Amino acid sequence: MTTIAMDDRSRLMRTRRPPEWLKSLRHDWAIHLFLGIGLLFSAIPIFFMLNISVKSQGQFITNPLGVTAPLQWDNWLIAFNVLKRSLLNTTLIALVVTVLSLTIASLGAYVFARFRFPGRELLFWLVLGILFIPGILTFATRVVLVSNLGLYNTYWVMIIPVVAGTQIFEMFVLRAFFTGLPEEVLEAARVDGAGVLAVFTRIVLPMSRPILATLAVLRVIDVWNEWLWPLVTVSDARLRPLALQVFWLQSDMGAHVGRQMAGYALATIPLLILFFLFSKQFVEGLTSGAIKW
Repeated sequence: MTTIAMDDRSRLMRTRRPPEWLKSLRHDWAIHLFLGIGLLFSAIPIFFMLNISVKSQGQFITNPLGVTAPLQWDNWLIAFNVLKRSLLNTTLIALVVTVLSLTIASLGAYVFARFRFPGRELLFWLVLGILFIPGILTFATRVVLVSNLGLYNTYWVMIIPVVAGTQIFEMFVLRAFFTGLPEEVLEAARVDGAGVLAVFTRIVLPMSRPILATLAVLRVIDVWNEWLWPLVTVSDARLRPLALQVFWLQSDMGAHVGRQMAGYALATIPLLILFFLFSKQFVEGLTSGAIKW
């Protein structure tokens, strides 16, 4: 009996298949090695930034790259106190810009994708042609325009021009996605008595959550990193967005490199959290957009 049990156990071990991830690793080891090396090199600057962020000025001068003790966690607290107002400003601006931009872009894309009217294609390509105009060519004109409208040095100067200039790309992506949605589902909703707005809000938007999440993440990152436009149109320190406040860290905190690095790290953490929260939807939106195109 013992011999039979041992034979069965050995036969089971021989027939047991390795897990799928191990099989993939065996076949794609070169790709994983290349990606691992690239990840390592990408993480080196982040490591040095975090390491310097907990150094005093004297520790940085004597040993700028090595690990020193004690760790100066007060640098993070001081940097947070300098950046907290601008962090709230940027969060508010990014939220309003993202909601308005995606709302307008999704409505326009749905009209271009699902409605038939004379000159639809010509009008769409005329709107799309705005993408081919470099933003730097209209920069001075936009500055004069917002000044004449009385928007200079307000929150709206960082919202309205951004919404007006960013929805074209989102409209282009959403139109391609809406065109690929199954017509049978939309027609079934219409047969059940749903109107145009009900079909859009209850059917189209829920089916488009991955691509909307992708565009939302891209828009938040774009707003989060914008500093040139606020540099020209905002002079009140209380209205500064985060990227502009980081730009002024040296003047606000002196030549203390550790505190500056702590500020840079604090400015990056919200974007990392955002990406980790929406990484699944982000990847799904990219792949679905690739399939549609």
